[in-house]
Amino acid sequence: PTADGSFEYGNDGDGYVVGSEMLLRYKPDSRFFGWVAYTLSRSARRLNKNQELTLFQYDQTHILTTLGSYRLGRGWEFGVRFRLISGPLITPCNSGIFSSASGAYVCVPGQTYSERLPMFHQLDLRLDKQWVYDAGWRLSTYLDILNVYNRRSPEGVAYNYTSTQSTYQSGLPFIPSVGVRAEF
Repeated sequence: PTADGSFEYGNDGDGYVVGSEMLLRYKPDSRFFGWVAYTLSRSARRLNKNQELTLFQYDQTHILTTLGSYRLGRGWEFGVRFRLISGPLITPCNSGIFSSASGAYVCVPGQTYSERLPMFHQLDLRLDKQWVYDAGWRLSTYLDILNVYNRRSPEGVAYNYTSTQSTYQSGLPFIPSVGVRAEF
């Protein structure tokens, strides 16, 4: 803010994003379809020329996705997907200071986006069954199981009221889902 309380906005910062992506895809045949994708990247920036270059908030160094689907026959199909992703960057709380104005402890932040949460990984499965009827309509049902091995991937950090102890905030647990679809 300036002396009169207004803000001056500038575009003095700089940064870069660099990366590479790879996709290996199996040419679909009558029974199998699948692919593997991998991204390696780095995102860094500085808000002005007086700051050092740091990782950008949304930097994801590694992203791996692999999936496949196999037709078992007689209308049955089985699919699998696995994802592995670098954990998000966070700004840690180094400690807490009591604020008498608010009557609560206030986080004393560490270096901005200087810590990374553990990697996210998840395995999902899907089983489909389809029936085709003479009148040209189809009925299908599926069972999806998200997060098969129930990994509670860290998605954030929660601190106690004094900001001296922390625990991970976890993502979604094991989730089974069943559905039915009719096409006329």
